[in-house]
Amino acid sequence: MLRILWIRHGETEWNRERRIMGRENIGLNDDGRAQSRSLRDALRPYQLDAVYSSPILRARETAEIIAEGRGLEAQFEERLWEIDYGEWVGKTFEEIRKMPGYVPYFQRLETPVAPGGETLHQVRARALEFLGSLKASHQKGTIAVVSHADTIKCLLMAILEIPYSNIWRFRIDNVSVSLLETDERGDRIICVNQRGDLGRLFATRFAF
Repeated sequence: MLRILWIRHGETEWNRERRIMGRENIGLNDDGRAQSRSLRDALRPYQLDAVYSSPILRARETAEIIAEGRGLEAQFEERLWEIDYGEWVGKTFEEIRKMPGYVPYFQRLETPVAPGGETLHQVRARALEFLGSLKASHQKGTIAVVSHADTIKCLLMAILEIPYSNIWRFRIDNVSVSLLETDERGDRIICVNQRGDLGRLFATRFAF
């Protein structure tokens, strides 16, 4: 069995300001670094066989903290990038909702989330492609993957066959863990947006 921990990066100042980061190289703030160290410590009792990460700075920093003391180097993968938010980068969510003609992206799934950006379906395609490559190279073990909220949402919703018009109903917090287990029978989601009590996840087996 392959166990994959999908982890959102730690907090940044732009997270606090509700400002759209997209692929901007915004680093962690002090709380984000502390969050990442807490997750590192919570994971310390458990084996990790590899750590993968989006190459964007906030994800890189989180992954490097998680990998500390394990003899592992985080491997950076562009398919784990955040959604390309195009012209919305740097704006707050409040600002874009006041734009003339604004329509939430989950109500127009065939168009980019923002002018000059990409669609949720494009994010899904690259996330699923990366998952397929993980399955091919790691048949078993436990892997940590550090990415971004919407990228993780797109992957989980694709596996669960949830329409993307419901993406706003999902919440993925900073340094939360969403656990995917996969074997010859298929994929199963064990938890979404878990904070704390990771021991229960590692100890539990769900039959189906």
